[in-house]
Amino acid sequence: MQIRHWLALALMLGNAWALAQIPGTPHALSLDDAQAQRARAKTLKAEAEQRYEADKAECQSKVIAVGCMSSAKERHLKSLHAADALEREGRQAEREANRREAEAKSAKRDAEAADREVQQQAKVARHREQEAQRAAERERRQAEEATRLESRRSKAAAERAAQQRKLEARRLEDAKRAQQAPENARKAEERRRLHAERVKKIDERKRKYAETLKQREAEQAARQTAAQSAGAQ
Repeated sequence: MQIRHWLALALMLGNAWALAQIPGTPHALSLDDAQAQRARAKTLKAEAEQRYEADKAECQSKVIAVGCMSSAKERHLKSLHAADALEREGRQAEREANRREAEAKSAKRDAEAADREVQQQAKVARHREQEAQRAAERERRQAEEATRLESRRSKAAAERAAQQRKLEARRLEDAKRAQQAPENARKAEERRRLHAERVKKIDERKRKYAETLKQREAEQAARQTAAQSAGAQ
């Protein structure tokens, strides 16, 4: 199965090599494709060497290895020739791609030079137009600035009136709080008194619980002592 696979691969590469030898065969590969083809050719050569070494090892295991080695060498040479053809085609395509790129760059430079001349003339016209626009823009901004100034004056007056209203409202609120201060103080004192009473009750419950617990422990100890004394008799 592997031998048939390599024979098919060698035949395919041989056809590619034959096409590469035909004069006038077009090379439309891109630079990336050409470089990839050269890398593929290198890989095929390495695979051919590996397969040749495997074929030699297989032939050496046979009793009659002459025909086997001849076939292995022939397959090896065909694979190498096909890989070389691919590599040559890749190199040629790479050179063509570089040539096309150089020609494109040269044409681009010529076009850019002509464009720069046109752009320079257009730049002068744009500059004149921009100067006229800037003059109109300055006039518009001056008119807008006058409008904004008047608006700021009106806004400042409104803010002063609002601030005055806030100050008056704050004064009334302060007077109201001053009137409510004695009542608030009384309520606060009442809250403190109630809190103190709650704390006192909690402490009393804790004390009574501790006394009850202590009494229970004493009673339990007395019962254990009495039980021990009864057991000893």
